[in-house]
Amino acid sequence: MKRNRIKISRQEAVYRVALAGISAAVALLMVWLGVVVRFSTIAFFIAASVALMVPLSQKYYLSSVLAYVVSAGLSFAVAGDVFSVMGYVVYFGPMAIISGIMLNHSDKIIRWVQLIVKIVYINGALALLYFVCHNIVLDSSIVDKVQYWMIALFGTIILVALDYALQFIYKRIAILVGKALRKNERRTKRRGDENDEDDDSHPDGNTPFDEFSDSNDCDFDKENDRKNDDDNSDSEK
Repeated sequence: MKRNRIKISRQEAVYRVALAGISAAVALLMVWLGVVVRFSTIAFFIAASVALMVPLSQKYYLSSVLAYVVSAGLSFAVAGDVFSVMGYVVYFGPMAIISGIMLNHSDKIIRWVQLIVKIVYINGALALLYFVCHNIVLDSSIVDKVQYWMIALFGTIILVALDYALQFIYKRIAILVGKALRKNERRTKRRGDENDEDDDSHPDGNTPFDEFSDSNDCDFDKENDRKNDDDNSDSEK
């Protein structure tokens, strides 16, 4: 059986590539700032995840994944410490994509199923950051005083609440980006129509001189008819 491939226009392909590039650049900038400005690392990682949601809000899944891969790969290069960016690479980047896809298909995926999947992923990411990367984005003095189950419990509650806040932001992004893209499409179509009118001022296919030749033929015909009528009237007399 042949699969039906959805063809996209050239303009939409340009939008997808542009959104992927912009999202990757903004996400990489936010991750770099999160490494440089230590006291607000989580805030910058959240901003980076919001940048990934821009193409995702228009269901450009490949663009969002490419933006994440590029930003995550380059973050290892710009960061002095590889583990300092693992919070974005392991959790905030992938969770933004997972949450956006679930929101786009909320009519097919039940909410409590979404919640279970997110809780499982949150705990898996926290365990990986704590036991493997030894970087839980918390001060070392705090980590030494609490047990892991406390971090998992309160971390899950905080990150689930944060996810709901990002869902609200995601819906606003979808509206704003959708309006901007539709406005650009209308503007491009208008320019295309104007160019068509300039290039083809006679859409019926006639040459510019046909108008004058037609009118002249009509004038000549009228004059000949008038002469024939005069001759006929004189002969009757």
